[in-house]
Amino acid sequence: MTNSKTFTVSDTAINNVYSAEQEIASLKGVNKENNAAANSAKMGAYGEVIAAISQVKLVKGNLPRANSKILKGSLVEQAGVKEATAKRYLENSVGAVRLLKDHFAEIPTQYTPDAIVKDLATLEIDSENKLAKAVKGESDKSKAQRLAEQVVGKFSNKKDEKGKRVQGDVFKDGLTDEELDEFENAMRELKAARTAYRNSEAAKAAEAEAAEENVAVDSTVAEFTDAA
Repeated sequence: MTNSKTFTVSDTAINNVYSAEQEIASLKGVNKENNAAANSAKMGAYGEVIAAISQVKLVKGNLPRANSKILKGSLVEQAGVKEATAKRYLENSVGAVRLLKDHFAEIPTQYTPDAIVKDLATLEIDSENKLAKAVKGESDKSKAQRLAEQVVGKFSNKKDEKGKRVQGDVFKDGLTDEELDEFENAMRELKAARTAYRNSEAAKAAEAEAAEENVAVDSTVAEFTDAA
């Protein structure tokens, strides 16, 4: 394991992060191809950062303060990223180390950036957003669960002795009690309206089908009568 006195971030890693960030900046756009390429470049950069800290012994699940300072300084001063970006790299990369250890038990001594990106992909993490959610323990929440938490509220989270996010001791409300009552009333009204609309549409469809059948029967009867 690397200690704080010997910890450094290689020039190669920093240069690769710099190149990835430059590529991401040039890919800003809304089309899927650009987004996929930007995500790939970002995960490649994360692979570099995670590889740089993968052999550092975490303290209560966190990178030692001295190492954190070196890493952030290298990212800001040498890779040219903003403070907020460096902070995300640091937090998500440390979280990634915890995730990888949880899932694969041991981290190889020579853990390459490419191998890290591949291992994260096996955990269905192929973008910074997915990595951040996985680190926070939110990756497996459905849209309905997230909405329910926004409306009703949810427990806070905290870090255990290994730095893993676990349920906290405080329940944070979403809507106020009065707003929640209003929301539930609106939900009942909207559900009733949706059911009525669907029943109405079903009735219209059945009526139209019956009309088509009647036309077919009338046509058949007319043909029979004419033939007679």
